[in-house]
Amino acid sequence: MGNQQRTQTVIRFGSFEADLHTQELRRGGTLLRLPSQSFQVLQMLLERRGTLVTRDELRAVLWPSDTFVDFDHGVHAAVNRLREALGDSADRPRWIETLPRRGYRFIAPVERSPDSAEAAAVDHQKRPKPISQRRWIAIGLLVPIMIGAVAGALLLGLNVGGWRDRVFMRSPKPQIQALAVLPLTNLSGDPEQEYFADGMTEALITELGKTPIPRVISRQSVMQYKGSKKPLQEIARELNVDAVVEGTVVRSGDRVRVTVHVDRTSPEGQLWASAYDRSVRDVLELQEEIARTVTDELRVKLTPQERAHLASARLVDPEAHDDYLRGRYILAMAVAAHWGREVVARFGRLAEKRQYSDLDIQAAIEHFKHAIERDPTYAIAYTGLADAYILLGNPVWGGEPRKETLSEAKEAASKALDLDPSLPEAHFSLAQTLEYDWNWSEAEKEFKLALKLNPNYADAHLEYGRFLQAMGRNDEAMAQMNYAMEVDPSGMKTKLVVAWVTWASREYDLALQQFESLGDDLGLIFAYRQKGMYPEAISALEKWKLGHPSQYRNPWILAILAGIYGLEGRKDEAQELIDDLRGMARHQYVSGFFFAEAYVGLGEKDQAITWLERAYEQHEQDMVFIKAYPGWDPLHSEPRFQALLRRMNFPL
Repeated sequence: MGNQQRTQTVIRFGSFEADLHTQELRRGGTLLRLPSQSFQVLQMLLERRGTLVTRDELRAVLWPSDTFVDFDHGVHAAVNRLREALGDSADRPRWIETLPRRGYRFIAPVERSPDSAEAAAVDHQKRPKPISQRRWIAIGLLVPIMIGAVAGALLLGLNVGGWRDRVFMRSPKPQIQALAVLPLTNLSGDPEQEYFADGMTEALITELGKTPIPRVISRQSVMQYKGSKKPLQEIARELNVDAVVEGTVVRSGDRVRVTVHVDRTSPEGQLWASAYDRSVRDVLELQEEIARTVTDELRVKLTPQERAHLASARLVDPEAHDDYLRGRYILAMAVAAHWGREVVARFGRLAEKRQYSDLDIQAAIEHFKHAIERDPTYAIAYTGLADAYILLGNPVWGGEPRKETLSEAKEAASKALDLDPSLPEAHFSLAQTLEYDWNWSEAEKEFKLALKLNPNYADAHLEYGRFLQAMGRNDEAMAQMNYAMEVDPSGMKTKLVVAWVTWASREYDLALQQFESLGDDLGLIFAYRQKGMYPEAISALEKWKLGHPSQYRNPWILAILAGIYGLEGRKDEAQELIDDLRGMARHQYVSGFFFAEAYVGLGEKDQAITWLERAYEQHEQDMVFIKAYPGWDPLHSEPRFQALLRRMNFPL
């Protein structure tokens, strides 16, 4: 009975073969990389070949009712990935036809067939054999059996290719589809070494994310389990993974000791464990060795290029590496603070520090510069420097945007690429500098390269999605958001970015639900504003102030409130807040974006565009989103606004 079921699980079409039992897709015998959700789509289409499979039917199979995604865009993303694997086109389909607003249909012939070895055996048994040939058949069967027995004995005796171990000692290991590296535990006894343990965790996630493991959970999602006492099975269910990497780190002087073990979650059991004691100078080699060993133990097939990359580690100056990790730690906390206190809380330590300023970013820059001084060939340190300069140029930190800051970021990212062209972080950093320099085509090229080198790069998916939305390509933007959710399923930052992209796609009701579920009062302000629910927007703003007392007089918050007052008809109160902003601008830089926010609320379009033109002259980062930002919808029909878009080379 079991064999009969097995023979019905293989479906062939063209040069492709889909094994429904193992959820593997092959072309000409070569295994293709295909996410689980895309394979489920393929299975439904194949099993109902020639008939319509509705989007609602796909949605019901792919996601539970309480899943936090935009279902329509999720289905679209799953089908797009499937088409990429098949080399298919929506415009000229060979395999999958789109029925607009209804669903999809598999249009090519399919063949359900047994496994080739089983098919040959069945066919051979069905053929009539002449009686005169029986003796030769018996001899023909006996000789291969004898040869096979001798060969098998030799293989086992000599342990060729590890056969003896596989037969007598090692059971076959299941194919791992999703893996999480939980935060490595700092056992040094020194809380100041937390940054080192966190840095090792992130490095392992990054290295494993570059391998063919279909899904490696991002740092943002796993950091919530730092110090957690939850059972492994519960963590695995929450992250939807079938294997987990755990370990400890002890750093003492110039030595580092790391213990690592990999546990399968269903059925539960340890797959592998090892301990390493190395010089801190060998830490990069150690990280890549662990990643290589994990992939070997999980039976993940690496390409020659991937294996060469994991074997290409170099020595690093311990002090340079230490400075790099300290700089990254500061940046991670600053970015978390920017996205809200809920994100900071997920990082555990230092969550009590709610306010980060440009001084923190400058401190990170000094760490990166010191790392580069110690080791000028340390490529990853240049990416940290580039990211810090990008962050420093954001008006949210209260500093004046400077073109030289963007130039310094681009120079650092380019240097990183010169040193290591295969570094995904370098391509990602360069993509952002090009984006903020309004070089749209080159920016997109670099985003794609970063994701090709590391398909599990959650931040790159998020930022590329925001870039696509800035270009007005909302469907593609939401597809990137769904990819990010696959590798960062419980990351607060990712969920917040998804909600903001949903909002900027003008899906205000859905965005409102998302902001409410996240407890994001800032998002609620904007969602209510766009829905014309001004009292609710003001109420959400007052609630936000209670949670952020140090930012009560933040120019951005004053501008938002002024704009809402103007929309509500409270023009005198709006003007008072604009006067406050003008007073602040005498002593500090206040973004032209903020003034435009206030004047749009008052209906003074010329004034709003004048301030946006000043933001353009200052090369403010927020200008990237000028075309997609819902707040500027009233300005789109204005000739001056359209002229501004042309000056920024936006695709029209």
